[in-house]
This record gives sequence, structure tokens and C-alpha cells, in this order.
Amino acid sequence: MKEIDEKTQQALLLFNRRAEAAEKELEATAKIKKAEKAKDEAVIALQKAKDSGADPEAVAEAEALWRNALDTWQKLRDGEETEETEETEETEETEETEETEETEETEETEETEETEETEK
Repeated sequence: MKEIDEKTQQALLLFNRRAEAAEKELEATAKIKKAEKAKDEAVIALQKAKDSGADPEAVAEAEALWRNALDTWQKLRDGEETEETEETEETEETEETEETEETEETEETEETEETEETEK
């Protein structure tokens, strides 16, 4: 393996940091767009509930959904973490852990089978 000089290594680290920051920015923009769409859909649903003369309970439910969507959109726009974002990160970590455990179990099973075959 060829060794990298210090300047090249620093440039590579800088490039990787910028690429990671750009990726995070794209993800944040996508989340904001998704939250904005949800907010707009909630506004339409609330307006329909009010215009149709639906019972007060249905209007209150639509308004609660709208307020929640608005709050999420504002937090994302302002760069704050939302509950949904935190839950998504926890889910991703759990999935990674489960995949790792499955891989380890598969490797152990294969090793056991190889040992059994060798003993025969």
C-alpha cells in the first residue's frame, strides 16, 4: 500500500468533511420539504373539515394534526431536532445492531458446521 504524504492526507480529510456536510445539508432540506408538504396537507384537511360543517371533534382533531405538522416544520426550519428525527436515528441504530447480531450468528453457525464436518 502506498503511503500518503501529510498534505494529501489533510486535503482528503477536508474533502471528506465537506462531502459529509453537503450530504447532511441535503438530508435536512429533504426533511424540511417533507414536513412542509405534511403541513400543507394538514391545512387543507383542516379547511375541508371546517367548510364541510363536520362535528367539532373532527375539526379539533384536524387542527391538532395541523398544529403538530406546523411545529415540526418550524423546528426543522430552525435547525432544531424533532422527536421524529430522534426516533428515526434510534431506529437506524437498532437496525444496525440487529444486522450485526444476525451476521455474528451466521458466522458462528458456519464455523460450527465446518467443525462438525471436519470431525466426521
